[in-house]
Amino acid sequence: MFKIDTITFMAALGAFQGVFFAVLLWLRKKQSVSNRIFSLLLLTTSIRIAKNIVVHGRMLNPDLPMSMEIWRFLVNFGISHQFAIGPLFMLYFLSVTQRQFQFRKVYLWHFVPYGVLTLLSGVLPWPFWRDGGLLFSYSHILFYYLWAFRLYYQRYTQARKSSEADITPAQFKWLRSLIIICGLLMIAYFPSLFKYVGYIVGAIMYAIGVYVISAIILREQQGFEPSKRKYQSSNLTATKAHQLKVELETYMMTKQPYLNADLTLGRLAQMLGTTSHELSQVINANFGQSYADYINGHRLQAAQTMLTNPEHQHTKIASIAYDCGFNSISSFNTLFKKHTQLTPSQYKAQNQSE
Repeated sequence: MFKIDTITFMAALGAFQGVFFAVLLWLRKKQSVSNRIFSLLLLTTSIRIAKNIVVHGRMLNPDLPMSMEIWRFLVNFGISHQFAIGPLFMLYFLSVTQRQFQFRKVYLWHFVPYGVLTLLSGVLPWPFWRDGGLLFSYSHILFYYLWAFRLYYQRYTQARKSSEADITPAQFKWLRSLIIICGLLMIAYFPSLFKYVGYIVGAIMYAIGVYVISAIILREQQGFEPSKRKYQSSNLTATKAHQLKVELETYMMTKQPYLNADLTLGRLAQMLGTTSHELSQVINANFGQSYADYINGHRLQAAQTMLTNPEHQHTKIASIAYDCGFNSISSFNTLFKKHTQLTPSQYKAQNQSE
């Protein structure tokens, strides 16, 4: 008679929940690329967890009739999915954090180990995993986990510096939750911990993680999806965008329009013969800044140059601020200290002493 304990039953429910949610996400109408990737991530992880449940169930039922061929296939098939988890995890973070993400065929190269090992599931002997295969699979996941964390950190840092982030706080919170949950799972599945925490503990933690993820998704609804890109309907081609970027940099360097305190996005766009929408898109995409941050950055550079120029040694700081395009001394002082960690007078004194 087949026996199953409460812990194994809970783990099995978690794996089933993961498969159920993966199918549910995949079948939703008007599905985004990131949700497709996340659906595959849930599915492959659930299959990997199911392998542990099968092995633990066999331990509880040693008399369960099963041929060695079927047993070898189930074990190998489950472990091989570990080589799909890492790339899918990284691609999901890439799809959420990268502007105008599109899945490219080159990404399929990341899944070559997974494809090969899955095809060999029926013939791989256990010593293959015992003598290095398992360690390599954990290193494989760790590599992509750190890659995904780097993507998250870069976009989070960029968002804090820009007033026009295209990733919402809810999305950052969602990605951070995934990082924490996956980090705990990797710790639980580290081979040297099996003898202390038990073979089934990773599956239990996955079950808990799946239910936490489900709760977040149901609560936030669209919070875990990539936000609609501000310029996703733009007709600006890559060639035209690059040309406009070059023209903008040249114009800023030669004409210095930012010295005019009344300069607006519309006026600058008119000077360059383009639209405000296209100019804003180029600034945001190429410099990771809003129009205001971009212009003020040039004004601050001009102010720093004047503050260190001996010819302006006796020029009042207020005059320098106005000459560089600022129309408020308080905003100039605030921005200057934010970017240099010094007040304008401190910056001037420090550079003159050097």
